[in-house]
Amino acid sequence: MLSSLMPKLRELNIGLAAIGSGTPYMAVNFQKESQFPGALYVDQNRQVYNAMGCNRGLKYVLNTRSLSSISKAVGEGYTQGIKQQGDGLQLGGVFVISKTKGILFQHVEEYIGHHADLEKLLEACTLAKSQLAE
Repeated sequence: MLSSLMPKLRELNIGLAAIGSGTPYMAVNFQKESQFPGALYVDQNRQVYNAMGCNRGLKYVLNTRSLSSISKAVGEGYTQGIKQQGDGLQLGGVFVISKTKGILFQHVEEYIGHHADLEKLLEACTLAKSQLAE
């Protein structure tokens, strides 16, 4: 999970932000319930999602891989805990964006439970930090 990288991200002084497709009210509730440690933004028109090439639609949320991921997570005792907020058909991604070099890492979810490679993500964060020092 991305939260496992928080100590290293803090050490690198790398900021974390999330963009949701719900309302500002939903973002406030999400922040309270999840204790998300970064900045939250709202994109109700999904302009950022579209610009970053994020997938949306039934074929992405109701497919064999999504259902398998959900089944595995439930089997491991995971519960969402936070009710669905925003566009339930919208998948997201994880991006590392440098102020000077642009996108250093991009992971676009192809199905529910399609997580980014945390090792590659951390490598990109380390690269971003080194570029800031230049």
